[in-house]
Amino acid sequence: MVTGSTPTAQQRCAVAEVLARLRAELQRLNLWEVSPPAADRLASVQPFSWDTLFFSEWLQWQFVPRMSAALDGQDLWPSDSAIYPYAEECLASRADDVRELLFLIQTLDELICGAEAMPLVHSGRH
Repeated sequence: MVTGSTPTAQQRCAVAEVLARLRAELQRLNLWEVSPPAADRLASVQPFSWDTLFFSEWLQWQFVPRMSAALDGQDLWPSDSAIYPYAEECLASRADDVRELLFLIQTLDELICGAEAMPLVHSGRH
């Protein structure tokens, strides 16, 4: 994870809220796993661990823990985030409604990059 600026308290709160909603949405879509992948699959050095993990696994086992650690001050805050384009590509073939998941990922990208935290608007999933 690339290191960057220090987030504001408002940015930290907003990211924590979006991460909680991301977890819930992954669970709703049955993409939240009970057991982690094998250690060798988690050890990939490729972006998004694309060579060893499904995108949802990367979110759950790599991204969420790193951002949680950054929120707790145990890891450095990223200076940039561009997850949305890859998420859109990875989730394009899913038959279920992933609009909310994509909205949350886009919101995280914006917040991590320093966008002003504002109340989250529901993306329209019914």
